[in-house]
Amino acid sequence: MFFGRSVKSNKFRKALFITITALIAIGLVIPLASLFREQPSTGGANGTGTAQQTLQERLADLEAEAIKNPGDTAVLMELAEAYVYTSKPDQAVKTYEQVLLIDPGQSEARYMIAYVYYMSGKYDLSVTRLQELILKDPEYTEAHLLYGYVLGAGKKDYAGGIQELEKYVALAKEGPDVEKAKLAINEWKTAQTKK
Repeated sequence: MFFGRSVKSNKFRKALFITITALIAIGLVIPLASLFREQPSTGGANGTGTAQQTLQERLADLEAEAIKNPGDTAVLMELAEAYVYTSKPDQAVKTYEQVLLIDPGQSEARYMIAYVYYMSGKYDLSVTRLQELILKDPEYTEAHLLYGYVLGAGKKDYAGGIQELEKYVALAKEGPDVEKAKLAINEWKTAQTKK
């Protein structure tokens, strides 16, 4: 008797296990299948060919649009950003300069020139641009943040970097960049005491 119940119980467990396994498999397979179906085909073996080609195509489109409408600052800003993403910093700076010729009050273009110089290791040029920007627009919080990093991380002028990051923290008040700036301030204060 006991053996008969055990066999029935095992058959029930086995059937339940198979059913649950099948339901789980179906639940996983259907979403996964839709993911693979929606993926674009890639030109390269590692999958970067299509993305790179698309970026290059977009760059070509923006260059053509800038030639057609040389006074359109929105197109020029987007073109300059595309130059940044395609590792063409000199062309990006030239394009941001074009924006400033059309609209000298364009703070974002000034900021981006300083950013490109910073990323290229041209700290003195970045400092000059940031000083111009802060003089024209002292409330431009991101300028103080970048200026702090150019001075502290780039030029190892920790005192100057701390001063600018403190201005940034006072203006921005909260957010993830504020927390990162506070960490940098503490790190640089420690570095100053070790000198």
